[in-house]
Amino acid sequence: MKLLHFYFATLALAFCSIVYELLLGQVLSAFLGNTIVRYSITVGLYMCSMGFGALLLPKQYNRNPIISLLKVEIFLSLLGASGPLLLLSLQVFGVEGVIFSFFAHGLIIAVGVLTGFEIPLLIEIGNRFRPHSEAKVLGVDYLGAFLGAVSFAFYFYPQVGIFVTGLILAIVNAIVGLSLYGWQTVANEEEQCELRMLFLIQFGVAIMLLVLVLNPGFVNQLAMDMYLGE
Repeated sequence: MKLLHFYFATLALAFCSIVYELLLGQVLSAFLGNTIVRYSITVGLYMCSMGFGALLLPKQYNRNPIISLLKVEIFLSLLGASGPLLLLSLQVFGVEGVIFSFFAHGLIIAVGVLTGFEIPLLIEIGNRFRPHSEAKVLGVDYLGAFLGAVSFAFYFYPQVGIFVTGLILAIVNAIVGLSLYGWQTVANEEEQCELRMLFLIQFGVAIMLLVLVLNPGFVNQLAMDMYLGE
């Protein structure tokens, strides 16, 4: 049962990450034009950032991969939810050109690096459930990315919208983070305290996101008011 939970979590995290990048690509194409260029750069920069994230993950993070992954999910749930609104806010305040592009591509890199952190951490966790699980983790990860890309094109973007989609996917990240609590058996009290603290932070983020998702009209109206300068 834990192994099935693990693979489902891996699928969900890959699903969320690719949709975050597609959301940012769509926002960039809306504000800067040239959709093909924006999506190409977004996806390419995302893949490159994933590679850097996997390479740059500090070795000490693998000592307790559950706690490390929970930290990553907290950051991803916050970034995923706020990214499109943050870019809209920059436009509203007159940030354009090179500066806007710098912040926008910085968000793409941040999500990519955090996703790159996820993969070796998931492999480390998977190896504790079943040795030599690297290929299966990568396979499930790629499947999740494919499902996310298709879902964004045919459902989330046309039916849900950019801003609410970011919130929904952030909740998925938060739920996966909360589910990690059941996997952890820590040896000392210090790690237990850290895990409980992170769990409470992630729970608070999840509740905040849930309140916003249950009020999609408010979120879309807020975005519209910002865009119109009201």
